[in-house]
Amino acid sequence: MTRFCITAILLLLSLPTSPALAEEMLFNSSAAIKEETTRIGNEAREFLRTTVDTEKNGLIGTVVVAGAATLAYAFDDDIRDKVHSRKSWALDKTAEIGSLLGNPFIHIGIVGAVYGGGIIAKSPRYQETGLMLGEALFLADASTFILKEAIGRERPLVTGDKGRFSPLQFKANSDSLPSMHTASSFAMASVLAANTDSVSTKLLCYSAAAFVGLARIYQDEHWASDVIVGAAIGELSGRIVAIYHQSHGKIAIAPMVAAKGAGLGLVGRW
Repeated sequence: MTRFCITAILLLLSLPTSPALAEEMLFNSSAAIKEETTRIGNEAREFLRTTVDTEKNGLIGTVVVAGAATLAYAFDDDIRDKVHSRKSWALDKTAEIGSLLGNPFIHIGIVGAVYGGGIIAKSPRYQETGLMLGEALFLADASTFILKEAIGRERPLVTGDKGRFSPLQFKANSDSLPSMHTASSFAMASVLAANTDSVSTKLLCYSAAAFVGLARIYQDEHWASDVIVGAAIGELSGRIVAIYHQSHGKIAIAPMVAAKGAGLGLVGRW
């Protein structure tokens, strides 16, 4: 499933266009596809560099996340026990909704809807947002996939032992750390929050992402420490993509025609 999600995102980001939409779509040539591939590669390098960057406090952030995850690890059993003591039919159904909202396949659909809607509406802003969401999802999902397989932590529903690890064994249900649902959700939230000035919208985005993480803990799919690491990966992925797009806008000079005359103006994609 994880491999399919990453592949689906790549295919979505490199989708060819029909002639009728050629002027509106970003990816209508091999050069454009190469540009997107280069951008994702640059964002991936920036993602890795930020985790150890001492000048931009990236290393401090990594240490803080590692500390928070370690603290959560110490209380993983207690958190799991408390959550299980509050099981109910209503909470079961609520958790199912949260898990569905965090499904990476749903997120891929949202990316396609935002990007495709931007094409139909001829809105560069929504097209750009769609690209940012897709790139952030790729970074988050690819990162969590690599860590999942490398760490090999067993899911709590399998053994209930928080210290059971099978590194690089590629075993079923040994992919608990980190939570991909949570990482994917926070990547989406981070990008959407970066594209709005509304505080309430930002809170809504992050509340929804946090809801997904809590749902995964409730369903016994992940330990609390898995969710914390996933949230950090998703937030960093979205932030890296947002900053990259803000700092790499394309500017060009183009002729402008107005009611009282003509001239030259600066146009760009941000």
